Amino acid sequence: MGRMDDLVSEVKDEKLRNELRAALSEIKRYKRFGIVFEEHIPETTLLDLPVKINSLVQRRDDERGLLWRVSSFTDNNARVSIIALDDMKMENVAVKELLVVKRFGEPIYPALTSLGAIKRGGNKPVHAVINGENFHALQLFLYLYERQVDCIYIDPPYNTGARDWKYNNRYVDAADGWRHSKWLSFIEKRLRLAKRLLKIDGVLIVTIDEHEVHHLGMLLERLFPEYLRYMVTMLTNPKGTGKSNFSRVDEYVFFVVPNLGYDIIKGRPVEASLDSSIFELDIEDDFGSEDEGIEEAEGDEENITEFEQETIATNDKWEYRHARRRGTESSYRHQRPNQFYPIYIDEKSKKVVRTGAAIGIGDEPNTSKINGLTPIWPIDAEGHHRVWGFIPETMQNIIDQGNVFLGRYNSKIGSWTINYRVPKKITRKLKTLWVNKAYDAGTHGTGMLRKILGQPGLFQFPKSVYAVRDCLAAVVRDRPDALIVDFFAGSGTTFHATCLLNSQDEGRRKTVLVTNNEVAQKTAQEMTNAGIFRGDLEYEQHGIFQQVTRPRCEAIVRGKRPNGITIPGNHIDNKGRKRGRSFGLGFEENVEFFNLEYLDPDDVDLGRKFGTILPALWLAAGGIGDREVPKINADFSIPLNSTYGVLFKESRFKKFYQQIKDRPEIRVLYLVTDSEEAYAEMRSALPKGVKTSMLYRDYLRNFQINGRIKL
Repeated sequence: MGRMDDLVSEVKDEKLRNELRAALSEIKRYKRFGIVFEEHIPETTLLDLPVKINSLVQRRDDERGLLWRVSSFTDNNARVSIIALDDMKMENVAVKELLVVKRFGEPIYPALTSLGAIKRGGNKPVHAVINGENFHALQLFLYLYERQVDCIYIDPPYNTGARDWKYNNRYVDAADGWRHSKWLSFIEKRLRLAKRLLKIDGVLIVTIDEHEVHHLGMLLERLFPEYLRYMVTMLTNPKGTGKSNFSRVDEYVFFVVPNLGYDIIKGRPVEASLDSSIFELDIEDDFGSEDEGIEEAEGDEENITEFEQETIATNDKWEYRHARRRGTESSYRHQRPNQFYPIYIDEKSKKVVRTGAAIGIGDEPNTSKINGLTPIWPIDAEGHHRVWGFIPETMQNIIDQGNVFLGRYNSKIGSWTINYRVPKKITRKLKTLWVNKAYDAGTHGTGMLRKILGQPGLFQFPKSVYAVRDCLAAVVRDRPDALIVDFFAGSGTTFHATCLLNSQDEGRRKTVLVTNNEVAQKTAQEMTNAGIFRGDLEYEQHGIFQQVTRPRCEAIVRGKRPNGITIPGNHIDNKGRKRGRSFGLGFEENVEFFNLEYLDPDDVDLGRKFGTILPALWLAAGGIGDREVPKINADFSIPLNSTYGVLFKESRFKKFYQQIKDRPEIRVLYLVTDSEEAYAEMRSALPKGVKTSMLYRDYLRNFQINGRIKL
């Protein structure tokens, strides 16, 4: 299409040119260029909702996922007549044998029901770990956190063909001819919502392997065209896989970064050892034949470049670099003629004195001494005319500051090396190849999960907690109050990694995690054969949330396994040694667990479900301190140790205002009113900087609007 646009631009007849452009625009409207997949494969989910007339339902014991429509109730509402959507066959079944099915795009009204909490973090914010459908959780998050999230980290299903994820409540395997389209449709729906959660400087991180890496890259390009996109290769399995032809040892991490004109990704601390964070491969020094360097220089030699120049030595305060450019790009005289000039030195005192003027591109360098000073030209050992790192004026300024030094004498070319120094960097930019034994998913993923829970085989392929920690640190290292979201939470590694970050700098970073309670296929089949189905307590206790996510999060905070035994061993420290923080110490954090429930909008509108939506309102205010279920007919609610307030009666606004005006910690106020005018008037009287919401209108409107987004 780009070529066609170019050709149309060359048409001299203006009328014809405009007609052709209009025709091309019409073609573009109906034809998709770039990544192409079936975007309209419907997606459904099973919900624990009451069965009603016209409800779309599925049998609990039906692994094929056949859909039925409820036509009528019988036997005192204990049984229903259902009609199959595919062949219109009618059956009569017990209500308890059915689960309600919802198609994505239908408005739903989610809320959070608390399952309990662990509080060891004092007044720190509460992490939320949610059991539920992540698409619906994201719709809820748009009400809670739109444009407030610092980092989204997700590790979605890799679509390997190994029946490791479900679409429309059925496993997707290699025999499914639509599996790539299903996966892309599945991911796109969620990323569209997730993008709206990010702050202006928020970053999306997505891990993936070779099965969908190219599809995902193109999808990210479509959904985040205004962002910068980077792909990091991470060594996660040093032993390698047993697959044909190649033994894969790595995975990929996409960083989707706002293009704001400055660095969002934070470098690693310089003082960190190469084994403690992101190991950078040793690169052979192409210039080792030149006897160059600072005499008696101390420090590690690294080929980390700025101005394409080598850092040759460091100490506590300074980094020393070659003054002559040594890279392969923009380091030659013909490329930068104004940086080819002499630097005059005093060989007796071994001092750098001053610069000379740049010479013309065809002029020969003068090697004669001037006033006893020897000119040094930026010519390498092979006689190539290179350039200095700066123009003469800048170099002279650095000399005057006492930051340019004479290095060793190179007898091969009869000249001296010149070096300059700059203040030692606090951080180094991250590279796109991450190789670190701490990222081994076998040792620090599967092995660590076994250590924490005391049982093997509970979850397949958990990430190394240190790999996730370093991914998060690249974004939130300097954001101690960051909000981090993971809606493919799996075993809870993101929560664990955030606890590690907070323990290192006393941060108050908060995570919001979502996972479903999917039961492994083999176990699910065994349960089904035994007449135990989804929704039954015995079935649900084998799910990911119940068996892995929640127990892990509880264990790492308490420092004890689910059976009460102290978790043995230590985390590795910042230098990769097994003497870091003891697992048995736990973490000073607060975490609460929730089920994602679904409400009747009429109950919400009439104010009958305030207690049910209260946890969500509290989380939107920061999840700090206490929340209270007010007494019936209360005028307002302003918990003492929290950051929100609720006005239930407009007539009590004046008293409500008196209570909150001296509470600077209040972040969000919820005003219950049916009048837009009254809401606007109350809002205008409240302190600036306090977020307000009109209950219950805003809550319901969020899901009515976001339930109908383009899918």
